[in-house]
Amino acid sequence: MIEITFLGSGGGRFITITQTRSTGGFFIKASKKIYVDPGPGALVRAWRYKIDPRRIDVLFVSHRHTDHCNDVEVMLEGITMGVTRKRGILIASKSVVHGDESHTPAVSKYHLDSLEEIHTPNPGDKFILGEEEMIITPAIHADPTTIGFRLRTKYGDISYIPDTQYFDELKKWHEGARVMIAAITRPKDMRIPYHLCTEDVIYMLKGMKDKPELLIMNHIGMKMHFANPYKEAKFIENVTGVKTLVAKEGFRVTIGKEIRLKTLRPARWV
Repeated sequence: MIEITFLGSGGGRFITITQTRSTGGFFIKASKKIYVDPGPGALVRAWRYKIDPRRIDVLFVSHRHTDHCNDVEVMLEGITMGVTRKRGILIASKSVVHGDESHTPAVSKYHLDSLEEIHTPNPGDKFILGEEEMIITPAIHADPTTIGFRLRTKYGDISYIPDTQYFDELKKWHEGARVMIAAITRPKDMRIPYHLCTEDVIYMLKGMKDKPELLIMNHIGMKMHFANPYKEAKFIENVTGVKTLVAKEGFRVTIGKEIRLKTLRPARWV
């Protein structure tokens, strides 16, 4: 079976500053252990739910914004046993590794030199990660190098849609995924550039012939938080027929023949 554990569900500058919702990203335990978007608090939340960063195999970072990459270096220190072993794979946007006009790189040469593999892929690139295959997917965001992924597993595909505005090709890249994790930052009637809102996701799902079995709303912004994301999730579910849930810290999805849901109790308060 495959497990997805959420170490937070928040996104955007004001959620990040206040930690109204934690911003630790999420962790996929498959044949390889994959940590996705280690925003502020990722290291602390990982230990809280018994995820040892020294046992992570792959770090995926969708883009250079702080709420997605703040803890990348300290997680890499875990992966490389305190930078004492050449180990691990980094798959990240070009901005994370090389920086851009507005940002320095998120990862130092010191940390990059400790990794076995470093990839700054384009949409359509594929990686074999143990028994799974990761296909890189596109996004349209303020960071133009932002990437998502589709992870092909023997229990069905897991899609991750990061920060992006809606565009028609999203359906093509993510249709048929069994579980879809989407950064839905804004509630209905409150769209902003470069981010998905409730209406965008409804439009996308209604246009899919092969809809996901489960949609998980992630990267909740402050406006979505105060609008009640659980109410927005129910609205999406009622209109599209797709079971829709809101991520939260400690939320675990286990994917096998059936999909099982559980909320973990923290193993330790750190």
